[in-house]
Amino acid sequence: MHSKFAPLALVSLLLAACGGGGGGGDSAPATPAPAPNTSTVSVVIPSSSYAAGSVELGGWTTLQQARVLCGFGALRQNQQLDAAALAHARYLVNISVVGASSVLSHYETSSTNPYYTGYYPWDRSLAQGYGDQVAEILEASVWDYDVTNPPVFPSLEQRGAASMLSLLNTVYHLTGAMYDGADVGFGAALQTVASGSSRREEYRFGSLNGYQTQRIRLGRGNLATYPCEGSNNVPTTFIPANESPNPFPAMTSTSQTVGPPIYLKVDAGQVLKVNSASVGSGSISVPVTVLTQANDPQAELGANEVFVVPNTALIANARYQVNLAGSINGVPFSRSFSMSTGP
Repeated sequence: MHSKFAPLALVSLLLAACGGGGGGGDSAPATPAPAPNTSTVSVVIPSSSYAAGSVELGGWTTLQQARVLCGFGALRQNQQLDAAALAHARYLVNISVVGASSVLSHYETSSTNPYYTGYYPWDRSLAQGYGDQVAEILEASVWDYDVTNPPVFPSLEQRGAASMLSLLNTVYHLTGAMYDGADVGFGAALQTVASGSSRREEYRFGSLNGYQTQRIRLGRGNLATYPCEGSNNVPTTFIPANESPNPFPAMTSTSQTVGPPIYLKVDAGQVLKVNSASVGSGSISVPVTVLTQANDPQAELGANEVFVVPNTALIANARYQVNLAGSINGVPFSRSFSMSTGP
């Protein structure tokens, strides 16, 4: 049995000034990523061997802070999953550069590529000596620019933080980030191609969450949400067309936005139902859509998962109150928390 998350692919092609790779349109120079989720609540995350200032450290810190703060459980670094994630990131960058076309995929189709390690994510984890129970989430960025007017690039650690924050601000990829495997690995690759004064920078980031014998359990009747109480720097918008599969298939343009998805999860084997949900800031109430297994257009969600998605973008630097009520295996629950779109 393999993770249901493996076939998904998030295309987040940022700042592709001349289009290409699905970015499209002109855009401003790159800016540093927002700070990872923080809180006045003390959040202690495990240490890792990722190099200071690295992409991997940025991704690790952002994911761990979100998981620990919101009760999904801390992960432990696994170097076999690191190796699998890094090899796949290098494969994607290499095949994009060689083919002169930006590629983001969970599948490796060219066995002659020097970084090829297996077609499926679980093939690649097995090739590194890990098991085959893995969930893979990916993010890509492509920059096209002229050396006479180069953008101000974020640092490597900021890139990793921004990549993970982008993955957390989704529907189906957020379920992968909060997967119940106890192990995690990160890998990133970056290559710049020159053509006269033009430059194209191909960047790929990947995370593999998995388990061999140990899974993280919330406990019977326990609910975790992301975002949660104390979550800061929550993005104000989510673009459904940038996620594949698209959780809102009617929204096919990147100009169509909703608010940041709010994920509710109980352990598999339990049934989670949401009877009422509200999101508001002061006197402003934001209408929401509730995605469940019953109405999920892509049939990806389990009976133990629900998303509450604001129908419109939120306001920057504002605090929002989220109120939820429903049942877990028929037992009523209520949950209220505040989250901020600012520091």
